[in-house]
Amino acid sequence: MSTIYGYARVSTAGQNLTTQRQLLRQYDADIKLVEDKSTGRNKDREGLTKLMDTLQAGDTVVITRIDRIARNVKDLLLIAEELENKGVTFVILDLKGDRVNTSTPMGKFMITVLGAVAELEINTLDEKRKAGMQLAKEAGKHIGRKADLTPEDPSVKEAIRKYQEGKIPVTLICEQHNINRMKFYRLLKRHGITKE
Repeated sequence: MSTIYGYARVSTAGQNLTTQRQLLRQYDADIKLVEDKSTGRNKDREGLTKLMDTLQAGDTVVITRIDRIARNVKDLLLIAEELENKGVTFVILDLKGDRVNTSTPMGKFMITVLGAVAELEINTLDEKRKAGMQLAKEAGKHIGRKADLTPEDPSVKEAIRKYQEGKIPVTLICEQHNINRMKFYRLLKRHGITKE
């Protein structure tokens, strides 16, 4: 008996799979979902690995978009070839549910072009992000998460003063001012603050 599997993946733990799950269930209400929460560049995709080991001839693998299963053309072609060798149908919902028959020259061509477009899109977004970060750095803007502690905060100022006196251990200073000890050490290092 053939089985329909839906593969969903998000790149970070902060993202969620809800939209992909809905689209896959719209394709088939009884679809068996296989999910991963990892980056596509990371080869450790446990869900995909288990899925590939489980597949049998006549099964179907459904994905919402190409970039959910592969991050580059080479990876996509390897996966598509493995699916083809197993006799598994490959469906990409972005193509309005059309099946991609990778055993035909046209199917191979189509998946290669679509994979190349997906890879180009990812690389272009990466380049834009890096360029934006570089411009922000050049403009003197802070890149990354905002610092939790600042020397201007009155409580932190007092903690720094006590630290510089050197009479009270850092652990006690941090407890007195309700400051995370590691964050306090990072603040001291970042601003070059030492004991007097």
